[in-house]
Amino acid sequence: MSKIPVQIGVALATLMTGGIASATVQTPIEPMKFDRTPTTMPIAQAQLLDQLWQQVSQLRGVGKYREAIAILERIVQIQPEAFLAWYWRGEIFSSWGQYESAIASYDEALRLQPSYLLAQYKKGQALYELQRYQAAVTTWQQTLTLNAESEYEQTLITTVIPKQIAQVLSYELRQYNQALSIYDQLLQIDEQMASVWVERAAALYKLERYQDAVASCDQALELEPRNALAWKRRGLALYQLERYEQAIASLERAASFNGTDLEVTTLLSILTTSGESTTEVRGAQQRLVALQAEIRTAEARLETLRNERQTVTAQFESSQSTMRQSQQRLVALREEIQTAQTQLQSFQVEIRESRQQLIAIREEIETTQAQLESSQASVRQSQQRLVEVREEITSAQAQLTSLQSERQTLEARLVEVREEIETSQERLEASQASVRRSQQQLVEVRQEISTAQVELESLQSERQTREARLVAIQEEIETSQERLESSQLSVRQSQQRLVEVREEVSSAQAQLTSLQSERQTLEARLVAVREEIETSQERLEASQLSVRQSQQQLVAVREEISTAQVEFESLQGERQTLEARLVEVREEIETVQERLESSQSSVRQSQQRLVEVRQEVSSAEARVESLQSERQSLEAQLVAVRGEIETAQERLEVSRREFSSVQQRLSTLQGEIQTTEQRIATARTELRQLEERKTVEAETLQTLQVQYCGLQEDLSELEVGIRRLRGAQLASDAVQRCQLSDDDAF
Repeated sequence: MSKIPVQIGVALATLMTGGIASATVQTPIEPMKFDRTPTTMPIAQAQLLDQLWQQVSQLRGVGKYREAIAILERIVQIQPEAFLAWYWRGEIFSSWGQYESAIASYDEALRLQPSYLLAQYKKGQALYELQRYQAAVTTWQQTLTLNAESEYEQTLITTVIPKQIAQVLSYELRQYNQALSIYDQLLQIDEQMASVWVERAAALYKLERYQDAVASCDQALELEPRNALAWKRRGLALYQLERYEQAIASLERAASFNGTDLEVTTLLSILTTSGESTTEVRGAQQRLVALQAEIRTAEARLETLRNERQTVTAQFESSQSTMRQSQQRLVALREEIQTAQTQLQSFQVEIRESRQQLIAIREEIETTQAQLESSQASVRQSQQRLVEVREEITSAQAQLTSLQSERQTLEARLVEVREEIETSQERLEASQASVRRSQQQLVEVRQEISTAQVELESLQSERQTREARLVAIQEEIETSQERLESSQLSVRQSQQRLVEVREEVSSAQAQLTSLQSERQTLEARLVAVREEIETSQERLEASQLSVRQSQQQLVAVREEISTAQVEFESLQGERQTLEARLVEVREEIETVQERLESSQSSVRQSQQRLVEVRQEVSSAEARVESLQSERQSLEAQLVAVRGEIETAQERLEVSRREFSSVQQRLSTLQGEIQTTEQRIATARTELRQLEERKTVEAETLQTLQVQYCGLQEDLSELEVGIRRLRGAQLASDAVQRCQLSDDDAF
């Protein structure tokens, strides 16, 4: 095949750099480790730490990072030397995308355990995610100086970390010689790593050592004959060596193994349809100018779309965080409502118990009243008997002169009995007044209990109102979710159309489609929203990483375009040569014209396609604006939901205060009831003692003379009545104090 003109090389330059780019740093998955509990630690504390570590593992597995971090901080409080807790705290922050916090956690783990290899390695990865590439390389180089304690760590030191360092040096820092030396060291360890040979070829290509790059690709293909990337890079290197037929053959093999690589298919179409005529060269120049203009326009549009996508993604993340917060508040409100319901039920049980206690107190009061009535009847009987005793004493004075001294004693005793009877009557009147007061206090207590019941019913109605409002809030959230789903459907359609623009735009749209599908999954699974959000964040990080790669590719494309412009200046010299050969190609003009017509038709088709793409881009922009308006409406709804949540929280706080006051009143009432029971028990004991004393005194009085037996019996009955009156007075005092205490409790 004859030499391909340099002008076509300008068109190829826009595609070659992307073919040399490789995947970014891949992170192997390490097994999860936990701190081993020291043997000197108490068994209970060791069991607690084991339970906490299991909870961390479970929460991390389901994506509940905030709860996992809280448990890790608790582990650090229990076991300050737990460097693995700091390490896993950094891992969770890395999964969360908070790389600065992750680096701080890794540093703390290294402070406690400077030889911990995984913490050093993960710190380098966090620095890489922050685009601090030189610091990441330095950290990884420090990792290589540490000793491996497992097969996994040995794999990191021997292959994974050196390969990552070489990739960062090659693709981010553009230090190709240093990257090449690392690849050579890896191949000295194991020559069977085909991926290292392919990456070595990329570094050699950047150093313009194309023949060595071809040799590295050949080594990779000996190990993996179906490696499409090796065939692709081999074809690009052969093209630079102007071995076009071999380049086409290699690119065809790459296309056969990976038919979706647009770069390979574009290179093949350009290489196989190129000619040597001046007319075709001029057409190629014109197409090159048009393609450059389209590339600049597409780059501008792509940059605009990226910015808009980043803005929409940030807004979507903020709205998601707001929704998560509102959901957490709703969950907290539900828990508080459930707690309030439980407290209400317990309060109702306590109120029922207090009612039963009040009923028992009333029965005791009725019993006391019956005892008072019986004591009053006995007092009346004693008064009647006293009258009879007086008559008997009058008749006995004439007959029993010898017993005058005794009669005088008895009369003096009768005087004392009368005084006691009068005193007991006064006490009875006072006890009756106190009983009336206690009855009034009981009526007030009943009123207070009915008021408390009314307050409880109002609290229950407010709880039902809150539940209805929460249901309305949930319905509004579901409506917003449906709107988000409709907007996602339109965004997916626009993304499917934009796939046809460029490979970079198609990949970005595919990633945006995956993010939107993840967002749909998030909205459908609100209960498991944290788990799905973390997955979408990881995919978003992957998309951002690919966007950074595409930006680097665009920078390389621009450099190639500048190189092509220099080569374009050399076109004039070759054009003079082509004019000298114009006589020889006149016979081929007809064939060239036919090819030119076909190329013009293809150009027209591409122009039409470009117009369609522009229309689709404009429609996508309009849809993005509609999405932004919908987002604003959703934000307004979220503000309304926040207001309702705050109102519900205020009402819940009021209900809490009311519950606490009711609980205090109930506790006070219980204390008073216990005090009353103690006083009743004391009064009963005193009554039993009085009855015993009554029996003893009755036996003593029976030893008196037979003549005064009736008088002695009457006197003993009077004494018994007096004692009963005293016991009733004590019981009435106890009831009065109990009711006053109950009234104070309310």
